[in-house]
Amino acid sequence: MHLRLLLTMFAASASLSLTPGCQVGCIEDGSGTTCTAKSLERFDGAPPPVAQLERAPGAPVTIDVLYGNVTVQRSASGKVEAQFAPFVYAGHGERAYADQQLSQNLRTSATAAGGVVVSVRREGGSNGLGADAIVRLPDNFDGPLNIVNHGGGSLNNFDVRVEFVGRASAITLTNESQLGRCWVQGAPSVRSTTVQCGEEISVFDVSDEMNINNLEKRHDAQTPAITLRLAEIAPSNRGERVTSASSTISASFPTTNGYVIMAKSPIKGQVSEGAAPPSCAKEAANPAAKTIKCGNGPVYEVTAGAAPDYIGPPSDSNVMLEYR
Repeated sequence: MHLRLLLTMFAASASLSLTPGCQVGCIEDGSGTTCTAKSLERFDGAPPPVAQLERAPGAPVTIDVLYGNVTVQRSASGKVEAQFAPFVYAGHGERAYADQQLSQNLRTSATAAGGVVVSVRREGGSNGLGADAIVRLPDNFDGPLNIVNHGGGSLNNFDVRVEFVGRASAITLTNESQLGRCWVQGAPSVRSTTVQCGEEISVFDVSDEMNINNLEKRHDAQTPAITLRLAEIAPSNRGERVTSASSTISASFPTTNGYVIMAKSPIKGQVSEGAAPPSCAKEAANPAAKTIKCGNGPVYEVTAGAAPDYIGPPSDSNVMLEYR
């Protein structure tokens, strides 16, 4: 049985010159392994019909994608809709091989049993095989939204973009694609937000509890690693943490009282507390560690640059706070 593996080479090798976006194709059989290199090409497959699914009030929607982009939008049909855009990365000119994988090895599904589950996976084939998933939520969606993008393939630059959440109660998002970004337009109904991503994270207009973690250790300091805008804060919630491995966090909190911000830049950077409301009090251990007390309530730990790994001196990892 032959096994074909796809690997992406991002740099030249001393023994074999490879340009970015090259495929190393290895055929393994009883006589050994033979590898050849050629340019990598994306082949798109025919999309399956759009699925429309009913859901019970409060039921979750789960999106589990092995390899591809994830986009969440608004549904105009009143139902949850799922659409797929299949693709495979293969050697230049290998259309027949690509079509074979798309027809035989790719598995896409959308089911509704207790909750809606949208899935992209594969059975056999190369690790360049996957599909983009587009899921549309109706206005009355009021359950938890769970998204996992495994980034399980040869190119790892796939994003998760949530443009609409209806009246979702919670969001849990994990993007394991190494170069993938996470962008979430939430709603005040979202009372719990968990996001882990390898590149930029942007989360807007959610409320209450959050655990946001940016894993990029060499983030471009020209843009924040995390941008956060909180809509509401209930006094009984747990607050939790916002952390970047490197670079700046820009966070906006509501002007209403009832929370505490513990902000710090432990390696290199400083905390800018912004124009806090008059009722808020500042405690500053030093320019890189400040506590903003806006009454009593949940504590938000905001840490910028917790574990940078820059080549040479680390760039500044600042905390920038504002209120609206």
